[in-house]
Amino acid sequence: MYSTREPAELERVLLVRAYIGNESEEAGTTDEMIALIQSAGGSVVAQESQKRKTPDPRLFIGKGKAEELREIALRENTSTIVFDHNLSSGQVSRLEEATNCKVIDRTELILAIFAEQARTREAKIQIELAQLQYALPRLSGMWHHFSRLGAGIGTRGPGETQLEIDRRRARSRITFLENRIEEVESRWKVVSAGRKGMFNITIVGYTNAGKSTLLNTLCSTELYTADKPFATLDTTSRRLILPDNSKVLISDTVGFIERLPETLVASFHTTLDVVRKADLLLVTVDRSSPSRGRHIDAVRKTLKRIGVNESVPRLTVWTKCDAVDDFRYPGSGVAVSALSKFGLDVLLNRIIGYRDISLDWFELMLEHYDSTIMNWLYSNCLVRDVTTGEDGSVRVFAGALRGYDSVEGRIDGADTARSFVRLAGPGNSVCGIVK
Repeated sequence: MYSTREPAELERVLLVRAYIGNESEEAGTTDEMIALIQSAGGSVVAQESQKRKTPDPRLFIGKGKAEELREIALRENTSTIVFDHNLSSGQVSRLEEATNCKVIDRTELILAIFAEQARTREAKIQIELAQLQYALPRLSGMWHHFSRLGAGIGTRGPGETQLEIDRRRARSRITFLENRIEEVESRWKVVSAGRKGMFNITIVGYTNAGKSTLLNTLCSTELYTADKPFATLDTTSRRLILPDNSKVLISDTVGFIERLPETLVASFHTTLDVVRKADLLLVTVDRSSPSRGRHIDAVRKTLKRIGVNESVPRLTVWTKCDAVDDFRYPGSGVAVSALSKFGLDVLLNRIIGYRDISLDWFELMLEHYDSTIMNWLYSNCLVRDVTTGEDGSVRVFAGALRGYDSVEGRIDGADTARSFVRLAGPGNSVCGIVK
């Protein structure tokens, strides 16, 4: 058993992990749970584990282990026990009776962290909805859970009012919050419509992989960052100026984690929509983490779980390379350090490559310089080259942000337009003159 003393102002926590069947401890998983508990305002003062063929239906762990937890909690002056597992409401109630401690499972711990970190109105609405949806089927067991044990981890947000609400009022509140989220979604649709035509990049990755720090460095912003799980819950979008002076939109959103609670996935649907609509995903991986392989797998599964199309291009970005002695990395991707700015030039050029591939490239010939058409092209296309012939004609080589039809529709009937040629890419013609 592990034990250590921590400052009295933090909630003292006993961490419990069970290994079911052939399960075994993976590198970094215990450290991750400790970090989650610390992020929720607790301090792990003791750890216990048990290996079982199957979970006990009444207590999840055995009766003898439950009694042992009670003794440890009493000795360590601990009032909270956190399980790195999801428990039923009945198991929580019986464990609390057996240990005389508040019992928190993995889902409730993560919900507590989200409630603690929520800053914006949208994030607070989404996390309250997630907490209520989690609590509703468990209310009969949670009355005892909240009334007897008072404040602390897992009691922030709707937990503070559990004694005053019943199932009817909880359902009413859920309906109200769902309507509020629909309003938020409507506003997001208006914002998204205004950004139509811009190349959209979304930074995704395991929580605390350095997503916000990377965005800050790329865009010279000062978004909040912290070395702890789920420091960022909201989607933040910024314009990124690329080395060729073109602009793209880059967004940072909530980090992922193994076994992300279903209620969070559902309530954060609007926030995660920016991931589903991205033209390019920058999948950040902490190069210094010994659990990076497990993190990559968790991110891949979460992207599939939230409905991200596998056809969306993905570029692996190995972050925090300043924290390791060897910058080499397996497979494809880009190694960077947001702090030292190592590798950022390579990353930006890779982004340009992905952006260029996504555009509909064309060559437009004008009888002479037409300021009206040229202004439209600069606003709606990526103009790569403009040359003027000896006869005053103008050749424009550009990529359409909104597709060929948008350009053809704009020049249709224009007296100055001589020809329009669609290209397969930045330099290859695939069809002849269409006008």
